[in-house]
Amino acid sequence: MKVAIYTRVSTQMQAEKGISLEAQKDTLIKYCNDNNYQYEVFQDAGISGKSIDKREKLQELLNRLKEFDIVLCWSLSRLGRNTRDNLNIIYEFDKKNIAFMTYSENIDTSTIMGKTYTTILSMVAEMEREHISENVKLAKRQEFEEGKKTAKKVLGYDIVNKQLVLNKKEANIIKFIFDTYDKARNYYQTAKICNNKGFKGKKGQSFHASSIKTIIQNQIYCGFNNFHSEETKKGTHQAIITKYLYNKVNNIA
Repeated sequence: MKVAIYTRVSTQMQAEKGISLEAQKDTLIKYCNDNNYQYEVFQDAGISGKSIDKREKLQELLNRLKEFDIVLCWSLSRLGRNTRDNLNIIYEFDKKNIAFMTYSENIDTSTIMGKTYTTILSMVAEMEREHISENVKLAKRQEFEEGKKTAKKVLGYDIVNKQLVLNKKEANIIKFIFDTYDKARNYYQTAKICNNKGFKGKKGQSFHASSIKTIIQNQIYCGFNNFHSEETKKGTHQAIITKYLYNKVNNIA
């Protein structure tokens, strides 16, 4: 028997306790060794189970199904948290006479009960994902209402204890960008001037017209937070420019 072991965590930093990539892999390899199965491991790290599109190793596995007799996962939720995707994938396994098995739930789709149990667990996994998503949105909304940060990495600030803290060196670049654009009124020209001065973005990248536009239109720099790009609210972080300058360069009366 040739087994394809598939493991996944949504993020390596927040792997579910006890089922990290390594824990999944080691347990499933031991299972294969104990049963004298040949195996190959496919791992997707830091990838959501919402969709299969961005999971390179899963896509590779699906393209090589004819090489295997069994696909083995730690649990059904590791295959995915989307009911339709899971059932479509398992249908492909079935068409090619490939059994799908999970270690922790003891699922085996070569049986009628296994197929039925798979459908039920797929629905539960999707419900859990939606529940987690709603909780995250609610938490983000609460942070926004309290004036806390809604941005991730942003030039001009560092994130310390989940708060935006002014980065003086980067803040000077932001001030320069706003002052330069206020005079030039041209994103491309502003980017060119910044690059000639050797300024870099948060990740060390050069500036482009699009990145200058994003900075100029970001209200975080005048002390406000954004929520889903639809709402703004005064933040608790220190502003880099005045609201007057922000309104001026964005032609807000």
